[in-house]
Amino acid sequence: MKRKGITLAWVLLYIGIAVALQFVMSFMMLGIIYKIALTEGLTNSGAVAKLMELGLGISAGADEISANGAFTMVLTGLCDFIMFIGFGLWYYFRENKYPFRPDYRKAFTRSNTLAIVGIAIFGQFAINLILRGFQIVLPSIFRQYEELAKNFDLDTMNPVIMLFIVCLLGPLAEEVLFRGMIYAKLRRGFSMWPAAIISGLLFGAYHMNWVQGIYATIIGVVLAYIYEKTQTIWGSCLLHVAFNSSSYLLDILTGWLEQIDSVILGIVMILFELACCGIVILLMRHFHEKRTHLPEVNLQNPGSYS
Repeated sequence: MKRKGITLAWVLLYIGIAVALQFVMSFMMLGIIYKIALTEGLTNSGAVAKLMELGLGISAGADEISANGAFTMVLTGLCDFIMFIGFGLWYYFRENKYPFRPDYRKAFTRSNTLAIVGIAIFGQFAINLILRGFQIVLPSIFRQYEELAKNFDLDTMNPVIMLFIVCLLGPLAEEVLFRGMIYAKLRRGFSMWPAAIISGLLFGAYHMNWVQGIYATIIGVVLAYIYEKTQTIWGSCLLHVAFNSSSYLLDILTGWLEQIDSVILGIVMILFELACCGIVILLMRHFHEKRTHLPEVNLQNPGSYS
C-alpha cells in the first residue's frame, strides 16, 4: 500500500508540472496579446491576428478565427516542445540508471510494426463511433468539440508547421509524459491493467473536453498496452504518430463521403466502424503472447525510480 501511495504521489507531480506549464505559457502569451492590444489600439482578437502576422506570416487581413486557431496551435506547440525537452531529459537520465535495453529487432518485427500501424488506422474509424454517439445524444457538447477541432485544420496555419505539431511533436511529448513517466511509474506499484487504466484516465482528463477526454482515455489504455508489450516507448510513439497522422486521411475520406447523401451509405459506414473495433482487438491480440511485465531489473528499487 505504501508503494502505491508513493507511486501515485509521483504521478500527481508529473501531471501537475504539465498542467502548470500550460497555465504559465497561456498567461505569458495572453500578456503579450494584451500588450499588443493596448499599444496598437486593437481588440484582443485583433491583437491575436497581429501577433500571428508577426510570428507566422499570416496576413493582417486573415480572419480572426484563423488567427485564434493559429495562436492556439502555436501555444500548444510551445508547451509540447518544453514538455518534450524537460520530461524527455528526465526520462532519458532515469532510464540510463538501469542496464536493461529493449530488443528493438523483436519489438519492431514486420508483423509488430504492421499491427501497430493497423491499430492506428482502423482505430480512427472505431473512434468515429464515439463521435457519432455524442452527435446524437449530446449535440451541444459535440458542437463545442467541432469548434475546437477546427483549430487542427490544415488551413489554420502553415500546413507543414501544423503537421509537425499534431503528428510528431505532440505525440512524442505526450508519450514521454504519459507512457514514459506516468505509466512506467504506475507499473512500479500496480499490475499492467490498473496502471494502463489510470494512465488512460489521466490522458483523457488532460485533453480537458468531454469528447476528446473519452476517446483519449481509450487510446491511452491502448498506448500503454503497446508500450508494455514492445517494452519500449518507441512502440507507443509509433502508434501515437500513426494515429494522429491518419486522422487527416480520415478527414479527407469523410469529406468525400459527405458529398454522397445516402442513408444506405451511413449504415454501411457504421457497420464498417463496428468491424474496425473488432479488427483493432484482433491486432492487439497479436501482442498477447509478448511479455506482460517490465524487466525485473527495473523493479528492484521501485521507491527510487522517480
